[in-house]
Amino acid sequence: MEPVKTRTISLPYGRGRLRAEIPERYLASVVMPRRMRPVANPEAELDKVLVAPIASPSLEELARGKKRPIIIISDSTRPTPSGMIVEAALRSLRRAGIPEKSVRLVVATGLHRPSTEEELMERLGKGLLNRLEVWNHDARDDSSLVNLGRTSRGTPLWLNKAVQESDLVIGDGYIEPHFFAGYTGGGKNIMPGVSGFETIKANHGAAMIDHPKARAGVLKGNPIYEDIVEGARRGGLDFSINVTLDPQKRISGIFAGGFEEAHKAGSEFLDGHVKVETPEADIVVTTNGGYPLDRDLYQAVKGMTVAEGIVREGGVAIVASECMDGVGHPKFRELVERGGSPMEILEIIRAPGFFEIDQWEAQILARVLTRCDVICVTGVEAAIIRGMQMIPAASVDEALSLARKSVGRDPEIVVVPGGPSTIPFTK
Repeated sequence: MEPVKTRTISLPYGRGRLRAEIPERYLASVVMPRRMRPVANPEAELDKVLVAPIASPSLEELARGKKRPIIIISDSTRPTPSGMIVEAALRSLRRAGIPEKSVRLVVATGLHRPSTEEELMERLGKGLLNRLEVWNHDARDDSSLVNLGRTSRGTPLWLNKAVQESDLVIGDGYIEPHFFAGYTGGGKNIMPGVSGFETIKANHGAAMIDHPKARAGVLKGNPIYEDIVEGARRGGLDFSINVTLDPQKRISGIFAGGFEEAHKAGSEFLDGHVKVETPEADIVVTTNGGYPLDRDLYQAVKGMTVAEGIVREGGVAIVASECMDGVGHPKFRELVERGGSPMEILEIIRAPGFFEIDQWEAQILARVLTRCDVICVTGVEAAIIRGMQMIPAASVDEALSLARKSVGRDPEIVVVPGGPSTIPFTK
Protein backbone atom coordinates (compact mmCIF):
# COMPACT_ATOMS: atom_id res chain seq x y z
CA MET A 1 0.00 0.00 0.00
CA GLU A 2 1.36 3.40 -0.96
CA PRO A 3 1.84 5.88 1.90
CA VAL A 4 -0.81 8.56 2.14
CA LYS A 5 0.50 11.82 0.74
CA THR A 6 -0.24 14.73 3.03
CA ARG A 7 0.21 18.48 2.92
CA THR A 8 1.45 20.25 6.04
CA ILE A 9 -0.38 23.51 6.79
CA SER A 10 0.71 25.86 9.57
CA LEU A 11 -2.07 27.27 11.75
CA PRO A 12 -1.68 30.27 14.11
CA TYR A 13 -2.39 29.24 17.68
CA GLY A 14 -1.76 31.64 20.56
CA ARG A 15 1.73 33.05 20.09
CA GLY A 16 2.84 29.90 18.28
CA ARG A 17 1.71 27.56 15.50
CA LEU A 18 0.08 24.16 15.08
CA ARG A 19 0.67 21.79 12.16
CA ALA A 20 -2.23 20.31 10.26
CA GLU A 21 -1.43 17.23 8.14
CA ILE A 22 -4.16 17.04 5.48
CA PRO A 23 -4.34 14.08 3.06
CA GLU A 24 -3.85 15.58 -0.40
CA ARG A 25 -6.64 13.51 -1.94
CA TYR A 26 -9.15 15.22 0.38
CA LEU A 27 -7.75 18.75 0.28
CA ALA A 28 -10.00 20.93 -1.89
CA SER A 29 -8.46 24.32 -1.08
CA VAL A 30 -6.24 26.31 1.26
CA VAL A 31 -7.82 29.75 1.47
CA MET A 32 -5.42 32.62 2.07
CA PRO A 33 -5.94 36.38 1.79
CA ARG A 34 -4.30 37.90 -1.27
CA ARG A 35 -0.85 39.18 -0.45
CA MET A 36 -0.67 42.57 1.22
CA ARG A 37 2.59 44.45 0.92
CA PRO A 38 3.76 45.70 4.33
CA VAL A 39 4.39 49.42 4.71
CA ALA A 40 8.16 49.92 4.56
CA ASN A 41 8.37 52.70 7.18
CA PRO A 42 5.15 52.80 9.23
CA GLU A 43 6.21 55.71 11.46
CA ALA A 44 7.02 57.92 8.48
CA GLU A 45 3.85 56.84 6.66
CA LEU A 46 1.74 57.66 9.72
CA ASP A 47 3.19 61.18 9.84
CA LYS A 48 2.52 61.58 6.12
CA VAL A 49 -1.09 60.37 6.37
CA LEU A 50 -1.87 62.62 9.35
CA VAL A 51 -0.76 65.62 7.28
CA ALA A 52 -2.89 64.62 4.27
CA PRO A 53 -5.78 62.52 5.64
CA ILE A 54 -8.98 61.34 4.00
CA ALA A 55 -11.94 63.77 4.02
CA SER A 56 -10.51 65.89 6.83
CA PRO A 57 -8.08 68.71 7.53
CA SER A 58 -4.71 67.55 8.85
CA LEU A 59 -4.75 66.41 12.46
CA GLU A 60 -2.50 69.37 13.34
CA GLU A 61 -4.97 71.83 11.80
CA LEU A 62 -7.93 70.11 13.43
CA ALA A 63 -6.18 70.31 16.81
CA ARG A 64 -5.32 74.02 16.79
CA GLY A 65 -6.97 75.85 19.69
CA LYS A 66 -8.18 72.64 21.37
CA LYS A 67 -7.66 72.22 25.10
CA ARG A 68 -9.03 68.79 26.07
CA PRO A 69 -8.08 66.14 23.48
CA ILE A 70 -8.74 62.47 24.12
CA ILE A 71 -7.55 59.41 22.21
CA ILE A 72 -9.67 56.25 22.26
CA ILE A 73 -7.47 53.16 21.94
CA SER A 74 -8.26 49.49 21.20
CA ASP A 75 -8.49 46.93 23.99
CA SER A 76 -6.45 43.78 24.55
CA THR A 77 -8.42 41.66 22.05
CA ARG A 78 -7.08 43.62 19.08
CA PRO A 79 -3.51 43.64 17.66
CA THR A 80 -3.72 47.41 16.97
CA PRO A 81 -0.25 49.05 17.16
CA SER A 82 -1.65 51.66 19.54
CA GLY A 83 1.74 52.82 20.82
CA MET A 84 2.94 53.76 17.35
CA ILE A 85 -0.38 55.42 16.47
CA VAL A 86 -0.55 57.43 19.70
CA GLU A 87 3.04 58.65 19.32
CA ALA A 88 2.26 59.85 15.78
CA ALA A 89 -0.88 61.62 17.00
CA LEU A 90 1.10 63.28 19.78
CA ARG A 91 3.61 64.65 17.27
CA SER A 92 0.74 66.32 15.39
CA LEU A 93 -0.80 67.64 18.60
CA ARG A 94 2.50 69.11 19.80
CA ARG A 95 2.89 70.95 16.50
CA ALA A 96 -0.61 72.36 17.09
CA GLY A 97 0.56 73.76 20.43
CA ILE A 98 -1.14 71.18 22.66
CA PRO A 99 1.01 70.12 25.62
CA GLU A 100 1.32 66.37 26.02
CA LYS A 101 0.05 66.51 29.61
CA SER A 102 -3.35 67.64 28.26
CA VAL A 103 -3.83 64.42 26.28
CA ARG A 104 -5.69 61.49 27.85
CA LEU A 105 -6.21 57.93 26.65
CA VAL A 106 -9.31 55.80 27.24
CA VAL A 107 -9.42 52.09 26.38
CA ALA A 108 -12.47 51.15 24.28
CA THR A 109 -13.46 48.08 26.27
CA GLY A 110 -17.15 47.98 25.34
CA LEU A 111 -18.36 45.08 27.49
CA HIS A 112 -15.01 43.26 27.45
CA ARG A 113 -13.00 43.02 30.65
CA PRO A 114 -10.63 45.90 31.48
CA SER A 115 -7.14 45.78 30.02
CA THR A 116 -4.53 44.95 32.66
CA GLU A 117 -1.46 47.07 33.31
CA GLU A 118 0.65 44.35 31.71
CA GLU A 119 -1.51 44.42 28.57
CA LEU A 120 -1.38 48.21 28.42
CA MET A 121 2.40 48.05 28.79
CA GLU A 122 2.55 45.61 25.86
CA ARG A 123 0.24 47.79 23.77
CA LEU A 124 1.60 51.25 24.58
CA GLY A 125 5.07 50.82 26.05
CA LYS A 126 6.32 52.03 29.42
CA GLY A 127 7.07 55.53 28.13
CA LEU A 128 3.51 56.35 27.12
CA LEU A 129 2.06 54.76 30.25
CA ASN A 130 4.29 56.94 32.42
CA ARG A 131 3.62 60.12 30.45
CA LEU A 132 -0.14 60.00 29.87
CA GLU A 133 -3.30 59.37 31.87
CA VAL A 134 -4.78 56.05 30.71
CA TRP A 135 -7.94 54.34 31.96
CA ASN A 136 -10.45 51.68 30.94
CA HIS A 137 -13.97 52.65 29.91
CA ASP A 138 -16.65 51.05 32.13
CA ALA A 139 -19.95 50.47 30.34
CA ARG A 140 -21.70 49.61 33.61
CA ASP A 141 -20.71 52.75 35.53
CA ASP A 142 -23.72 54.99 34.99
CA SER A 143 -21.98 57.91 36.71
CA SER A 144 -19.34 57.95 33.94
CA LEU A 145 -21.93 58.12 31.14
CA VAL A 146 -24.05 60.82 29.52
CA ASN A 147 -27.23 60.36 27.47
CA LEU A 148 -27.48 61.80 23.95
CA GLY A 149 -30.95 60.59 23.08
CA ARG A 150 -31.56 57.75 20.62
CA THR A 151 -30.40 56.75 17.16
CA SER A 152 -32.93 56.51 14.34
CA ARG A 153 -33.15 52.77 15.08
CA GLY A 154 -34.11 53.51 18.67
CA THR A 155 -30.77 52.64 20.27
CA PRO A 156 -30.34 54.70 23.47
CA LEU A 157 -27.07 56.64 23.24
CA TRP A 158 -25.26 56.40 26.56
CA LEU A 159 -21.64 57.43 25.95
CA ASN A 160 -18.52 58.01 28.03
CA LYS A 161 -18.81 61.40 29.74
CA ALA A 162 -15.09 62.20 29.51
CA VAL A 163 -15.18 61.60 25.76
CA GLN A 164 -18.19 63.89 25.40
CA GLU A 165 -16.50 66.62 27.46
CA SER A 166 -13.40 66.55 25.23
CA ASP A 167 -13.07 69.08 22.42
CA LEU A 168 -11.10 66.73 20.14
CA VAL A 169 -11.86 63.00 19.94
CA ILE A 170 -9.36 60.80 18.11
CA GLY A 171 -9.72 57.02 17.72
CA ASP A 172 -7.20 54.37 16.78
CA GLY A 173 -8.21 51.04 15.32
CA TYR A 174 -7.50 47.91 13.35
CA ILE A 175 -9.70 47.14 10.34
CA GLU A 176 -10.43 43.44 9.82
CA PRO A 177 -13.58 41.45 9.00
CA HIS A 178 -16.08 41.45 11.86
CA PHE A 179 -18.62 38.66 12.11
CA PHE A 180 -21.65 40.92 12.53
CA ALA A 181 -20.51 44.54 12.16
CA GLY A 182 -18.95 44.04 8.71
CA TYR A 183 -15.48 45.33 9.56
CA THR A 184 -13.84 46.41 12.80
CA GLY A 185 -12.43 49.90 13.29
CA GLY A 186 -14.00 53.24 12.43
CA GLY A 187 -17.06 54.10 14.49
CA LYS A 188 -16.63 51.06 16.75
CA ASN A 189 -14.38 53.30 18.86
CA ILE A 190 -17.59 54.94 20.04
CA MET A 191 -20.14 52.13 19.73
CA PRO A 192 -19.59 49.78 21.45
CA GLY A 193 -16.10 50.95 22.50
CA VAL A 194 -17.05 53.76 24.90
CA SER A 195 -20.80 53.16 25.06
CA GLY A 196 -22.98 52.22 28.01
CA PHE A 197 -24.54 48.85 28.71
CA GLU A 198 -27.99 49.85 27.42
CA THR A 199 -26.50 51.12 24.15
CA ILE A 200 -24.59 47.91 23.50
CA LYS A 201 -27.61 45.84 24.52
CA ALA A 202 -29.71 47.50 21.80
CA ASN A 203 -27.03 47.52 19.09
CA HIS A 204 -26.27 43.82 19.70
CA GLY A 205 -29.93 42.80 20.12
CA ALA A 206 -31.32 39.50 18.82
CA ALA A 207 -33.16 41.02 15.85
CA MET A 208 -30.04 42.95 14.80
CA ILE A 209 -27.86 39.82 15.02
CA ASP A 210 -30.46 37.81 13.08
CA HIS A 211 -30.43 40.26 10.16
CA PRO A 212 -29.06 38.52 7.03
CA LYS A 213 -26.70 41.42 6.30
CA ALA A 214 -25.16 41.44 9.78
CA ARG A 215 -22.19 39.48 8.47
CA ALA A 216 -18.45 39.83 7.89
CA GLY A 217 -17.51 42.14 5.03
CA VAL A 218 -21.01 43.62 4.64
CA LEU A 219 -21.46 47.34 5.37
CA LYS A 220 -24.28 48.48 3.07
CA GLY A 221 -27.61 47.50 4.55
CA ASN A 222 -26.01 46.08 7.71
CA PRO A 223 -28.18 47.47 10.55
CA ILE A 224 -25.49 47.03 13.20
CA TYR A 225 -22.88 48.91 11.16
CA GLU A 226 -25.31 51.67 10.22
CA ASP A 227 -26.33 52.10 13.87
CA ILE A 228 -22.64 52.29 14.83
CA VAL A 229 -21.96 55.00 12.25
CA GLU A 230 -24.88 57.08 13.47
CA GLY A 231 -23.78 56.67 17.08
CA ALA A 232 -20.21 57.68 16.26
CA ARG A 233 -21.41 60.77 14.39
CA ARG A 234 -23.55 61.79 17.35
CA GLY A 235 -20.74 60.88 19.74
CA GLY A 236 -18.35 63.29 18.06
CA LEU A 237 -15.58 61.05 16.72
CA ASP A 238 -13.54 63.78 15.04
CA PHE A 239 -10.62 61.87 13.58
CA SER A 240 -9.86 58.19 13.08
CA ILE A 241 -6.46 56.50 12.60
CA ASN A 242 -6.97 52.92 11.46
CA VAL A 243 -4.56 50.34 10.10
CA THR A 244 -4.78 47.05 8.26
CA LEU A 245 -2.33 44.25 9.05
CA ASP A 246 -0.94 41.38 7.01
CA PRO A 247 -0.91 37.78 8.36
CA GLN A 248 2.38 38.51 10.15
CA LYS A 249 0.69 41.47 11.94
CA ARG A 250 2.74 44.00 9.95
CA ILE A 251 1.03 47.24 8.94
CA SER A 252 -0.18 46.94 5.34
CA GLY A 253 -2.25 50.12 5.11
CA ILE A 254 -2.99 53.31 7.08
CA PHE A 255 -6.38 54.99 6.72
CA ALA A 256 -6.80 58.21 8.68
CA GLY A 257 -9.15 61.18 8.60
CA GLY A 258 -12.92 61.51 8.83
CA PHE A 259 -13.97 58.26 10.49
CA GLU A 260 -16.62 57.23 7.94
CA GLU A 261 -14.59 57.94 4.82
CA ALA A 262 -11.31 56.59 6.21
CA HIS A 263 -13.01 53.41 7.41
CA LYS A 264 -14.73 52.95 4.06
CA ALA A 265 -11.38 53.31 2.26
CA GLY A 266 -9.76 50.73 4.54
CA SER A 267 -12.68 48.35 4.18
CA GLU A 268 -12.61 48.62 0.38
CA PHE A 269 -8.87 47.95 0.45
CA LEU A 270 -9.49 44.80 2.47
CA ASP A 271 -12.35 43.69 0.20
CA GLY A 272 -9.80 43.18 -2.54
CA HIS A 273 -7.58 41.03 -0.34
CA VAL A 274 -9.66 39.04 2.14
CA LYS A 275 -12.72 37.98 0.11
CA VAL A 276 -11.69 34.73 -1.55
CA GLU A 277 -13.89 32.28 -3.46
CA THR A 278 -13.56 28.65 -2.46
CA PRO A 279 -15.42 25.37 -3.04
CA GLU A 280 -17.95 24.19 -0.47
CA ALA A 281 -16.54 21.58 1.90
CA ASP A 282 -17.55 18.71 4.17
CA ILE A 283 -14.88 19.74 6.68
CA VAL A 284 -13.49 23.24 7.22
CA VAL A 285 -10.33 23.67 9.30
CA THR A 286 -9.77 27.18 10.60
CA THR A 287 -8.47 29.21 13.55
CA ASN A 288 -9.16 32.40 15.46
CA GLY A 289 -6.08 34.07 14.01
CA GLY A 290 -3.70 33.45 16.91
CA TYR A 291 -2.88 35.90 19.70
CA PRO A 292 -4.47 38.17 20.80
CA LEU A 293 -7.85 37.35 19.22
CA ASP A 294 -7.76 33.67 20.24
CA ARG A 295 -7.33 34.44 23.92
CA ASP A 296 -10.76 33.05 24.93
CA LEU A 297 -13.60 30.85 23.68
CA TYR A 298 -15.98 33.81 23.50
CA GLN A 299 -13.79 35.38 20.82
CA ALA A 300 -13.31 32.01 19.09
CA VAL A 301 -16.91 32.13 17.83
CA LYS A 302 -15.55 34.53 15.20
CA GLY A 303 -13.42 31.74 13.77
CA MET A 304 -16.41 29.40 13.76
CA THR A 305 -18.38 31.80 11.56
CA VAL A 306 -15.58 31.66 8.98
CA ALA A 307 -16.40 27.99 8.49
CA GLU A 308 -20.17 28.56 8.62
CA GLY A 309 -20.33 30.19 5.19
CA ILE A 310 -18.52 27.45 3.28
CA VAL A 311 -19.21 24.17 5.10
CA ARG A 312 -21.95 21.89 3.77
CA GLU A 313 -25.01 21.50 5.96
CA GLY A 314 -24.34 18.62 8.31
CA GLY A 315 -20.58 19.03 7.89
CA VAL A 316 -17.89 19.80 10.46
CA ALA A 317 -15.97 22.92 11.44
CA ILE A 318 -12.63 22.42 13.19
CA VAL A 319 -11.44 25.52 15.04
CA ALA A 320 -7.95 25.78 16.59
CA SER A 321 -7.93 28.50 19.25
CA GLU A 322 -5.62 28.49 22.27
CA CYS A 323 -8.01 30.32 24.66
CA MET A 324 -5.39 31.27 27.25
CA ASP A 325 -8.16 32.98 29.26
CA GLY A 326 -10.53 30.00 29.09
CA VAL A 327 -14.13 30.68 28.12
CA GLY A 328 -13.59 34.34 29.00
CA HIS A 329 -17.25 35.32 29.49
CA PRO A 330 -19.14 33.20 32.06
CA LYS A 331 -22.59 34.45 31.00
CA PHE A 332 -21.90 33.28 27.45
CA ARG A 333 -21.13 29.80 28.76
CA GLU A 334 -24.18 29.72 31.06
CA LEU A 335 -26.55 30.66 28.25
CA VAL A 336 -25.17 28.05 25.83
CA GLU A 337 -25.35 25.35 28.52
CA ARG A 338 -28.96 26.30 29.37
CA GLY A 339 -30.33 25.28 25.98
CA GLY A 340 -30.74 21.58 25.30
CA SER A 341 -29.99 22.11 21.61
CA PRO A 342 -28.85 24.92 19.31
CA MET A 343 -32.45 25.62 18.30
CA GLU A 344 -33.49 25.82 21.94
CA ILE A 345 -30.76 28.40 22.57
CA LEU A 346 -32.10 30.47 19.68
CA GLU A 347 -35.67 30.16 20.95
CA ILE A 348 -34.61 31.40 24.40
CA ILE A 349 -32.75 34.40 22.99
CA ARG A 350 -35.45 35.34 20.48
CA ALA A 351 -38.24 35.25 23.07
CA PRO A 352 -39.90 38.70 23.47
CA GLY A 353 -38.39 40.67 26.33
CA PHE A 354 -35.44 38.32 26.84
CA PHE A 355 -31.98 39.78 27.36
CA GLU A 356 -28.77 38.56 28.95
CA ILE A 357 -25.25 39.84 28.64
CA ASP A 358 -23.24 38.16 25.85
CA GLN A 359 -26.37 36.64 24.29
CA TRP A 360 -25.13 37.72 20.85
CA GLU A 361 -22.16 35.35 21.06
CA ALA A 362 -24.41 32.49 22.17
CA GLN A 363 -26.87 33.34 19.39
CA ILE A 364 -24.19 33.21 16.71
CA LEU A 365 -22.65 30.01 18.10
CA ALA A 366 -26.10 28.40 18.10
CA ARG A 367 -26.66 29.54 14.52
CA VAL A 368 -23.37 27.89 13.48
CA LEU A 369 -24.29 24.70 15.36
CA THR A 370 -27.59 24.44 13.47
CA ARG A 371 -25.52 24.06 10.30
CA CYS A 372 -22.54 21.95 11.36
CA ASP A 373 -20.76 20.28 14.25
CA VAL A 374 -17.90 22.26 15.79
CA ILE A 375 -14.74 20.52 16.99
CA CYS A 376 -12.48 22.69 19.18
CA VAL A 377 -8.73 22.24 19.44
CA THR A 378 -8.15 24.42 22.48
CA GLY A 379 -6.82 24.74 26.00
CA VAL A 380 -10.34 24.88 27.44
CA GLU A 381 -11.31 21.80 29.47
CA ALA A 382 -12.95 19.07 27.41
CA ALA A 383 -15.94 18.87 29.79
CA ILE A 384 -16.66 22.57 29.29
CA ILE A 385 -16.50 22.21 25.50
CA ARG A 386 -18.94 19.27 25.62
CA GLY A 387 -21.25 21.17 27.96
CA MET A 388 -21.35 23.99 25.41
CA GLN A 389 -22.54 21.57 22.70
CA MET A 390 -19.22 21.30 20.89
CA ILE A 391 -16.69 18.48 20.55
CA PRO A 392 -13.22 18.65 22.16
CA ALA A 393 -10.05 17.38 20.50
CA ALA A 394 -6.50 17.34 21.85
CA SER A 395 -4.90 17.92 18.43
CA VAL A 396 -5.71 18.80 14.85
CA ASP A 397 -5.02 15.18 13.87
CA GLU A 398 -7.59 13.93 16.40
CA ALA A 399 -10.07 16.55 15.23
CA LEU A 400 -9.67 15.44 11.61
CA SER A 401 -10.19 11.80 12.58
CA LEU A 402 -13.39 12.66 14.48
CA ALA A 403 -14.61 14.85 11.61
CA ARG A 404 -14.05 12.13 9.00
CA LYS A 405 -16.02 9.64 11.09
CA SER A 406 -18.83 12.17 11.46
CA VAL A 407 -19.01 12.90 7.73
CA GLY A 408 -19.04 9.18 6.94
CA ARG A 409 -17.42 9.38 3.52
CA ASP A 410 -14.27 10.58 1.82
CA PRO A 411 -14.52 14.29 2.66
CA GLU A 412 -13.66 17.44 0.81
CA ILE A 413 -11.58 19.60 3.16
CA VAL A 414 -10.98 23.34 3.01
CA VAL A 415 -8.43 25.01 5.30
CA VAL A 416 -8.62 28.70 6.23
CA PRO A 417 -5.45 29.28 8.30
CA GLY A 418 -6.07 32.98 9.02
CA GLY A 419 -9.55 32.49 10.44
CA PRO A 420 -11.44 35.78 10.90
CA SER A 421 -8.94 37.75 8.82
CA THR A 422 -10.32 35.96 5.75
CA ILE A 423 -13.81 36.00 4.20
CA PRO A 424 -14.16 32.79 2.17
CA PHE A 425 -17.30 32.46 0.08
CA THR A 426 -18.84 30.01 -2.35
CA LYS A 427 -20.69 30.77 -5.59
